[in-house]
Amino acid sequence: MLNASQVHWTADVEKAFDEGGLAGIKKYHEALTDQLAGSVMLVRQKLSKLAKISVNALIVIDVHAKDVVGNLVDCRIEDKSAFEWVSQLRYYWYKDENDID
Repeated sequence: MLNASQVHWTADVEKAFDEGGLAGIKKYHEALTDQLAGSVMLVRQKLSKLAKISVNALIVIDVHAKDVVGNLVDCRIEDKSAFEWVSQLRYYWYKDENDID
């Protein structure tokens, strides 16, 4: 779950850059803020111990992701080739050409 979240975050940030530059990153930052609020609402519900640990870990990762994107906005970064983005730990998922669908 946590790795998948990071893969999607990386893809979403790069898509925001590709489709909107700085404006796209600003919009994505707002979406991350909303997503984080939803996660916080989830953790306030009655959950099993394992589910609570998982959601709490996801919230920590999401806060960091939101802060990274917020820094991109603050620095007015417009392109995914900028050092401020390239220097971040990013997760990608590449399909092996030999995989069967």
